[in-house]
Amino acid sequence: MKIYLLFLTQVYLFANTNCCEENLDFTFSLESKFGKGLSIKNSGTGEEDYNYFENLLDINIKFNPQLSIWSQLEYSNPPVFGLNQDGLNKFYIEFTNENIDLKLGNLYTLYGNGLGLNMFMDQNVDIDNSVKGLELNYYYRDNTRFFSILGKDNYLYRSNPAMIITDRSLINTIYSIGVEQNFDLLGNIQTYFLNQTSEINQDVLILYNNEHLDTRIGYEFYNRVSFEDFKDDTLSSLIKNLSWYKTIGPFDISSEFSHNTYSKLLGEKISGYKLYGSISTYFNNLGITYEYKDYNEPYFIQSLSSAPTVNRESTSILASRYSHSINFGDEIGHQLEMQYLFNDNQSFIFNISQSNSHIGKFKLIQIDTSLNLNIISKHYSHSNPLSILFFNKNDEDIAFKPYRQLYSEINGYSFSNKLYYQFGMEKMDQIYKYYETKLFEREYIDLDSYLDSVNNKIEEFDNYINTELNSLEENYNLNFSQTNMDFNSIISYCENFGICGNIDPLNYIDSINTILNDSLYILENQFLDDYEQMESELILEKLDYKADLLSSKEYNYEKQSIITLPFRFSWNFGNGSSLSAYLEHQWRDVIMNHDVYLLDGTIDSRSTNKEEYYYQYVSLSYRSSFKWSFTYFYDSESHKKRMNDIIWSNKIYTWKGVDISIDINSYSQLSIFLGSQKGGRVCANGICADQPGFKDGFKLTYRTFF
Repeated sequence: MKIYLLFLTQVYLFANTNCCEENLDFTFSLESKFGKGLSIKNSGTGEEDYNYFENLLDINIKFNPQLSIWSQLEYSNPPVFGLNQDGLNKFYIEFTNENIDLKLGNLYTLYGNGLGLNMFMDQNVDIDNSVKGLELNYYYRDNTRFFSILGKDNYLYRSNPAMIITDRSLINTIYSIGVEQNFDLLGNIQTYFLNQTSEINQDVLILYNNEHLDTRIGYEFYNRVSFEDFKDDTLSSLIKNLSWYKTIGPFDISSEFSHNTYSKLLGEKISGYKLYGSISTYFNNLGITYEYKDYNEPYFIQSLSSAPTVNRESTSILASRYSHSINFGDEIGHQLEMQYLFNDNQSFIFNISQSNSHIGKFKLIQIDTSLNLNIISKHYSHSNPLSILFFNKNDEDIAFKPYRQLYSEINGYSFSNKLYYQFGMEKMDQIYKYYETKLFEREYIDLDSYLDSVNNKIEEFDNYINTELNSLEENYNLNFSQTNMDFNSIISYCENFGICGNIDPLNYIDSINTILNDSLYILENQFLDDYEQMESELILEKLDYKADLLSSKEYNYEKQSIITLPFRFSWNFGNGSSLSAYLEHQWRDVIMNHDVYLLDGTIDSRSTNKEEYYYQYVSLSYRSSFKWSFTYFYDSESHKKRMNDIIWSNKIYTWKGVDISIDINSYSQLSIFLGSQKGGRVCANGICADQPGFKDGFKLTYRTFF
């Protein structure tokens, strides 16, 4: 970093003493973050020291209208996310004239809607999929642009959004060429070819192999490649992309198709595609937008593209913590949003989006008359969008891991625009983990006789337990009948029960009665304990037997349903000061469903877990006319965990903190946070990272632009 700062100093001095004095323009942007406290993970179940010191300095140097330099220096030890950095982070030089745009260095560019190529950087989720290389745009006439890119770099990413440090990497090499033309009649048409190779090492392949229960790419790799065949691999991909944009009357129409021929991990080449379309219009104070996506590259590792998410990225604090992580390789979805303006001061928003995977897998277990099993892996090849839209709970919909989000909001101004208000409601349902559904198919079965045979077996259980209980009761009664025992028997009793210390030689008769009462009390409780234990064991044994022989269906998936109510109020005092309040309530139910449906119509839910969460978020903020603000935060979480309708965990957590922000001048701001802060998920372009909670510490953030 010191060498680069020295270089910038020399550039500045040279420019001011030798050339470009009138045209040279320096712009600096600095963001510094410091935090010290304890991190909180897994709803307060784990704590550890959490410190960070992150500094990002963006420098723009414009020598003249044609030549400029952008760079980012970083000193982070450690950063909020990722590895320690000390030095030049990103850099590019750009040359522009009437016909040519030329960029050399770290390249960030977007082709079309990003189905094939969308390289960007976002520090909040620690993603940077850029390459180092050369990008060229050549403008031929007014309606034609030729573009090309060539580059290579290491792409770092995570297997789990909760990880602070990336654990996977690819070395990407790309080259691309394309053309964009704008026609008065046909609209804007863009087409390009993109060739990509990705070097992946054996350690990363092991990680994909380990997630065979969670992802489609991991499942296919696990079942196709033996562990002893793992080795470093080079993946190849050829993308052919076509996009079209056109305004027809009141309608704006956009569509894009990307065809990809790519190689699997240690495997052959196959084909996949991405398809995106949108149409929007506005009339009579009503704006309507519809989007559609079909992303079907299930075994392609997404690294250089970031297609439209086709779902609403929530601005709610609580709802955003459980945002849907987009699977850009295997997802079909729709989104419809309508916004109606009642008047100049009030509007209504409604949004609905849904998505699901392409294939819903399940297991069909065939059972013949001799109870021999034949297990067949099958799948549903087509989903029913309307059924998933209404989130019907049937076998087919569950297998597609459906997601649905509903949002409505009313907002506006009152009291001569002094009061701003916002009332919202968001409902999200999602099968976020799906392992399998087992369907049992029995050949040539007489259901009545089959049920009779099971009931006969259960009757045998009952007879057995009754015999044992009768024997236990006889022994108990025998013990009771021995109350008229001689002195030696009584002494033996008291020794067996450890109560001989109760004998009082001065009051012998009362002592004997006490021993008898105590021993009988012990025998009675022992009998009741044995009786209840044998009964409970019998019930479980009968249920296990019924589940083994009468199962018609077994589920194995995890589902969550979330309702969020966000409210916002802000009052403008008119002199540069304001008072704002933000309140949210959220109810979240999580079900780990392992229900077993039986042929006799009963359901065995012993292994199904249910977790019930309630969250509350409050922030009160006062903005002074003297350029400072004070904000109080309150965040709480309470949850109950149930198994078989029995609550086995019931806990409450709270986080409180204050933030003081000061505008030092028109270009600089200093913020200080004291207290505790709940962690949560942060998403950008469908890519998410989980920030840990923060307890009993402070954060310092400084931003400046000059």
